[in-house]
Amino acid sequence: MQHRTSMLAASFLTGGAIPHIRREMSRLEVSRYNISSPLLPEEFSGLRIVHLSDLHNKVFGKDNSRLIKLISAECPDLIFMTGDMLSHGAPNIAEFLKLTEQLLKIAPVYYVNGNHELSDLDSDALAYISHKLASYGAVCLDNDLADIERNGSRIRICGLCYSAEYYRGVREYKHGWKAFMLTDMINYLGVKDPDTFTILLAHNPLDFEVHAEWGADISFGGHVHGGLIRLPVINGILSPERRLMPKYKEGVYRIGNSFLVASRGLGRFRIHNPPEIVSVILSSEK
Repeated sequence: MQHRTSMLAASFLTGGAIPHIRREMSRLEVSRYNISSPLLPEEFSGLRIVHLSDLHNKVFGKDNSRLIKLISAECPDLIFMTGDMLSHGAPNIAEFLKLTEQLLKIAPVYYVNGNHELSDLDSDALAYISHKLASYGAVCLDNDLADIERNGSRIRICGLCYSAEYYRGVREYKHGWKAFMLTDMINYLGVKDPDTFTILLAHNPLDFEVHAEWGADISFGGHVHGGLIRLPVINGILSPERRLMPKYKEGVYRIGNSFLVASRGLGRFRIHNPPEIVSVILSSEK
């Protein structure tokens, strides 16, 4: 009887659960959020942002047609990419470049690189990708900034891209990683202008306390993949650092006047955790 039960369980896993997981890994979801901040200039109230992260070479339909269709339907004013769009030899470099070129027909694209671009791509590949994306008009904000103006008001977009030593559990830093501190943040991006509403693109949302302390009004990140395996009520349970119950894994979080938007990402293995497009509308409340 026990043997028969074990056989039935194994049959379910191979014949039922695994195909279900595969289908779910290709089922795109759009998560929509509204964020109100009294610090946002009124001229930018209603700004629509689509946030993509952690594609990891994945392709959704021919030439990413499914992904592009859903993004276009959100009518974004800006599109953010927060790293790990490519990884592990990046066999789909051409697909990713084509995707970005198509997205630029929808809205301006701003991006930062994540730990996988920096650790998995050699310098020549990274330089080639950066050159091509810049030629299309995408803006790389690796430790840089860009201002956007509307009717005499402006907001600032900054991008944080730090070295592998700050990623717990990555490559040679599985045990010797460094905690990211406010002093490190200032070394990378300088002191935040207190009079300018600032959006931060930073791959790792686990540093949100530092982003808030620095003064970021809204941070966008990914990296945690929604906690990989999602369970009812508690949601994601595992981070890329092999730590249980990551603190910032999906959705919107707040510390004081600072917000974090954490994407579950688009690629990699996941259970009960469909790939996610994040759509955010900003509003100004006075």
